[in-house]
Amino acid sequence: SVMKFIIFNYSAFIKQMLKAIPYRYRVLALLCSLATITYLDRICISIVGVRVKDEFHLNNEQFGWVLASFALAYALFEIPSGAMGDRIGPRAVFIRIVLAWSLFTALTGFATGLVSLIIIRFLFGIGESGTYPNSLIVVSRWFPANETGRALTWVGLGQQIGSAIAPVIIVPLAVSYGWRMPFFVNAVTGVVW
Repeated sequence: SVMKFIIFNYSAFIKQMLKAIPYRYRVLALLCSLATITYLDRICISIVGVRVKDEFHLNNEQFGWVLASFALAYALFEIPSGAMGDRIGPRAVFIRIVLAWSLFTALTGFATGLVSLIIIRFLFGIGESGTYPNSLIVVSRWFPANETGRALTWVGLGQQIGSAIAPVIIVPLAVSYGWRMPFFVNAVTGVVW
C-alpha cells in the first residue's frame, strides 16, 4: 500500500511536469528520439560489417554495394516521402515509415547472402528516407520562425546521439549474441517508438 502510494504520487508528479512543458517541445523530444533511432539502425550494418562479410564471404566491393543500395534508395525516395507528408500529414507518414524500416531492419538479421542484403537494405533506405523531410514539416508547423533553427538543431543532435551510442549498444549485442541480434533489437526499438 505504501508502494502504491509512492508510485501514484510519482506518476502524478511526472504528469504535472509534462503539462508544464509546452506541447511543441514534447513533439521535439519525439523527433530527436526518432533521429537517434534512425542512426542506430543506419550504422548498425557498418558496425557489424566485418562479421557480415565473414559469414557471407563478401569482399569490400560487394559489401560496398550493400551500403550503396541503402544510400541510393534514400536519395531516390526522400523527396517523394516528403511530398507524401505534405499530402497525408507527417504523423501518418511517420507511422508507415517507422514500421517499414523496422521490418526491414529485422529482415536484415534474416539475410542469407549478398542479393538478399542488397534488396533488404534498399527497401530499408526507402523506409527511412521519409524521416527528415517529415521532421522538417513538423518543425515548420509546430515552431514559430524564430525557433525553427533551434528545433532543427535538436533533431540534428538526435543523429549525433545515435552515432555516439550505437557502438555501446550494438557491439555488446553482436559479441554476445551474433551480428544478427542488433538488427532485431533495433527493429523492436522502432516499433516501440
